[in-house]
Amino acid sequence: MDEDSLKELSRWFGEYVLTFKSGDTEEDRNIVLKKEHTARVRREISEIGESLGLSEEELCLAESMALFHDLGRFPQYTRYKTFSDRRSCDHAALSVKVLIEERVLDALEPAERDLILKAISYHNRAALPEEELERCLFFSRLLRDADKLDIWAVLLDYYHRRDVEGYRNEALELDLPDDPGICEEVRRDIMAGEMVRAEDLRSLNDFKLLQASWVFDLNYWPALVAVKDRRYLERTRKFLPRSEKVDRIFDLLISRLEERIEAEVPDDEA
Repeated sequence: MDEDSLKELSRWFGEYVLTFKSGDTEEDRNIVLKKEHTARVRREISEIGESLGLSEEELCLAESMALFHDLGRFPQYTRYKTFSDRRSCDHAALSVKVLIEERVLDALEPAERDLILKAISYHNRAALPEEELERCLFFSRLLRDADKLDIWAVLLDYYHRRDVEGYRNEALELDLPDDPGICEEVRRDIMAGEMVRAEDLRSLNDFKLLQASWVFDLNYWPALVAVKDRRYLERTRKFLPRSEKVDRIFDLLISRLEERIEAEVPDDEA
């Protein structure tokens, strides 16, 4: 894929998003939020890709995946007024469906088209299919890292506004109740060194801990370093109950992050 192809895809994306805007600021806030998220994920994936030494063609391919990874969020929110896949539909599958039905990728080589569709379909799964080709797994991991980095930033900003301004956006909370405490299954997942399972979520606090457990699912060194430099874990901790139990969770997560950064440091950074 080249720059011209990426620009044409970007043009189509912009026009598609416009079809979901009503002109009412309040109604459109989550449409704008997802459009801005898409732009930032494109930057994140490009920066990670450059750090990993990807070619210009590979960077364009990665950006196209970021461009369309949340395409399904627009019809999902318009129809269901939620970003909770459990309460509506699988937004990744819907993204792929839109791309195929609208024939958005028809001008691309079949191998590129297949790679983009697969990476998008995998980006929100609990785990990647082990039998998949390594090239597809590489780009899928790249997209998952870039997506997580920006979602983390978006939600940290939201939690701050919620505490300071009383601003609420239930779609960002996945319609979870803001109950005190944390679920025991969530605590056990993390203390076992595993990412929190979506089916274990019972409250907004559990969702915050699921985000923190992304430390176990990040793939590439630049993403791990970004989490450390941006202090995502420390900032997430501030929005959770003050308890020894939660302190132990974050001690483990911060320690594991440091270990992974040290173990995976590239030769030219050592």
